[in-house]
Amino acid sequence: MPRVSVVIAAYNAAGYIEQALDSVAAQTMGDWEVLVADDGSADDTCAVVERRAADGRIRLLRAECNGGPSAARNRAIDAARGDWIAVLDADDRWRPKRLERMLAVAEGEGAAIVADNYVRYDEGAGRELGAVLPVDDGVSAITPARFLDSERPFGSVRFGLLKPVVSRAFLNAHTIRYPTEIRYAEDFHFFMRVLLAGGKGVLVHEPFYLYTLPRSMASSAVSGGTRTVPRHADRLWIADTLLALHGDAAPPETRAALHRYRRSMRTLGEGHRVHDLWRSGRRARALLLAATRPLAVLSYGWTLPRAKRLRARLRGR
Repeated sequence: MPRVSVVIAAYNAAGYIEQALDSVAAQTMGDWEVLVADDGSADDTCAVVERRAADGRIRLLRAECNGGPSAARNRAIDAARGDWIAVLDADDRWRPKRLERMLAVAEGEGAAIVADNYVRYDEGAGRELGAVLPVDDGVSAITPARFLDSERPFGSVRFGLLKPVVSRAFLNAHTIRYPTEIRYAEDFHFFMRVLLAGGKGVLVHEPFYLYTLPRSMASSAVSGGTRTVPRHADRLWIADTLLALHGDAAPPETRAALHRYRRSMRTLGEGHRVHDLWRSGRRARALLLAATRPLAVLSYGWTLPRAKRLRARLRGR
């Protein structure tokens, strides 16, 4: 059996999937399998993967219709044989030592789930923008409260974007899979389910994951590989679901963080409502709501691409 099963959900990713597979093939640890869960692609994604399947460690899992990233990843997890599940997005890449380092940390720390710092790749500019967290050779704990608070407005780094390596035995013992009810922030929900089930989380401070930004910081052009469509209703669903599953039994610190997260997501939703009213021409209603919810407007504005580009320029100075 392979030591690691690499899970890649792919939808119309023909222009990207090969570089993702190349980055796995270049790993310094070769004891892996790759499961590419195609999600009803209409392009040449399957043909590219089938050609690469000459390497017997690469398998294609076809789907007749599009079911979303959660359904695709779940099919791959169910078919996996490795002790560890490593998640890779079809338009992203790994540094060659990623699996070697991540497994050493996971097993050395007794962790159920481990993630690493990541490098932002700006496809529009064709360059890397550096790591999102300070870089050193250490590790730190990812607690539920730390993970939840990273996703609130005005934070600098969203831990929900971290791509995990997670124990398959732990997932199966706690019947944890990706949520098929939503198509946004499903990575965040999955990671939180592991932490709230008692899985030890560890963050590697070195960046081995290259994350392709959905939108260019330089030009605001949307990446050709992104499928991200923000849905604040999904965020609220996550908050309510996690509270229902774990709120009563969680330690006080975690329970407080869950409630903070839900309040933050409700505030963001109100800001999004102001934005929608303004764009649809209902300016008077937008201004009235904005006057009563100024924090919501500021919180939502902080998440917009223009604000992100401004922050990036200020950091650059």
